[in-house]
Amino acid sequence: MKSTGETIKKQKIWESLILPKDYQIVSQIYLDPMIFFIITGSVDLEINNTETHSVFSFEMFMGQINNSYKITMLEQTHLLICHVPMEAWYDEQKWIDNLALQNQNVSEDFFKLRVKKVIARYLSLLDLYLKEGMYPLYFFELKRRELFFLLFFYYQKKELAQFFRCIISKDIRFEKYVMDNYINAKNVQELAKSANYSTSGFIKKFQKCFNDSPYQWMQKQKAKQIYVEINRGSMSLQEIANKYKFSSYQHFLAFCKSQLGSPPTEILAKSKINR
Repeated sequence: MKSTGETIKKQKIWESLILPKDYQIVSQIYLDPMIFFIITGSVDLEINNTETHSVFSFEMFMGQINNSYKITMLEQTHLLICHVPMEAWYDEQKWIDNLALQNQNVSEDFFKLRVKKVIARYLSLLDLYLKEGMYPLYFFELKRRELFFLLFFYYQKKELAQFFRCIISKDIRFEKYVMDNYINAKNVQELAKSANYSTSGFIKKFQKCFNDSPYQWMQKQKAKQIYVEINRGSMSLQEIANKYKFSSYQHFLAFCKSQLGSPPTEILAKSKINR
């Protein structure tokens, strides 16, 4: 996760950040979701460069897989961030399955939750532990498990289903495997083989979990990553084309036009104007 002008040191489980007004965090969440708690202050949240939402003190939202976020502090703001990789939910699989069964029509719209008093007290003590410099990772893993318990105990299933929509699945392990390995696969057949599936079986399971065909989904993920690379501005367009193994620059150009709606030069020009 990168901030404007510098890199924030990322902990494996928790972060506590006090940030000044107008400070920006730019985050690309491709593999693992995160839960953001606004302890004090307020932020504007821009998702995938298209939609903007405001989040205020004692509210929380979940950074969903396969999205990019730009978080702008509207005033001095204290954030607590919990990193929740997919494997962190394995022990809670039954809870997640129960949410999925009872809430079949979960909206894809942005959703935030009010931080209830008991959660606020829990976060206050956790923040003290972080400030005191407690370091055993297993302790903070236990605190993350405690957070899961509190959320499932104090919030309604309907709102939790909306909040946790990116992890509601009958097969979290399958989704995690795809997220961890698709970028190294040349095609759908290779990804299916590495997951020990027949191509037809893999496609069927994939469509059920991701509501898209593997090929189209992989193209969209590739496009998102290329978009981030272009906006980051640390590589030339030719270097980006080489990195993502396009056979020619013309192929790269055609891909950007079809998947991103504009040639890479236009995307780069707009990015420079907005910096």
